[in-house]
Amino acid sequence: MTITTHHHQLDDLRTEWHQISRSALSEATAQRLIAHHRALERHAPRHLGAVVELLEPSSTLSQLERAHVVSAMLELAPEEPLLRRALLQTLLPGIVGVARRLDWGRGHPHVDDAASFLADLITSMYEVIVEWGGQRRAYAAPDLLNAVRCRMRRRLESDPISTALPLEVAIDHGLTPSMVDEDPTQTLAALLSDHRAALDPVGAAALYGREVLGLSYRELATMTGLSPRRLADASRSVARRIFE
Repeated sequence: MTITTHHHQLDDLRTEWHQISRSALSEATAQRLIAHHRALERHAPRHLGAVVELLEPSSTLSQLERAHVVSAMLELAPEEPLLRRALLQTLLPGIVGVARRLDWGRGHPHVDDAASFLADLITSMYEVIVEWGGQRRAYAAPDLLNAVRCRMRRRLESDPISTALPLEVAIDHGLTPSMVDEDPTQTLAALLSDHRAALDPVGAAALYGREVLGLSYRELATMTGLSPRRLADASRSVARRIFE
């Protein structure tokens, strides 16, 4: 099974988004988002295309600011259908990360190829965005990605061992799959939020970037400017802290 065909789907989605993200409707929706989330005013995004660009790791927004914007987008999504598409576009890299963590469905008889597996993940993501629209979630992006991963894992399930956390962490702390994987509301992001006042922010960001978004420490290092070793050590320290 090849995993190169997914690029065509992603290119098609990017082309479509480029065409609609600068439309009059997109401009009007961006203004309503700004009115809902005033912190965006100083960045003055003219349309949703600019909003999505602000959500990229290389933008001028901090990680926490980006999380707040995504949370506002999800909360307003039932009233603004184009925001659902903007959320999907924002989460495409994370969806690819989920596909990678699930090995593109490799070896499962009901998965035809990587392209169809990615298409199923994208469809599932849009469904979750619609279902969760209107909710307030401090870590909406990782929560959405984790929910999609959980749903797809249940479809593929043939091994009871959870992939939500590194196996050594799950074993060390006696975690069962149901505790860390079956209920999307009990996500790693929620645990990080519950303990945020006592956690190293670098370790917390590295942990959910690695275990929820499916990014490697090398990818996280490129985004943050910190070394992979520093991120890995901080991530393990936070994992030990929240699962004690």
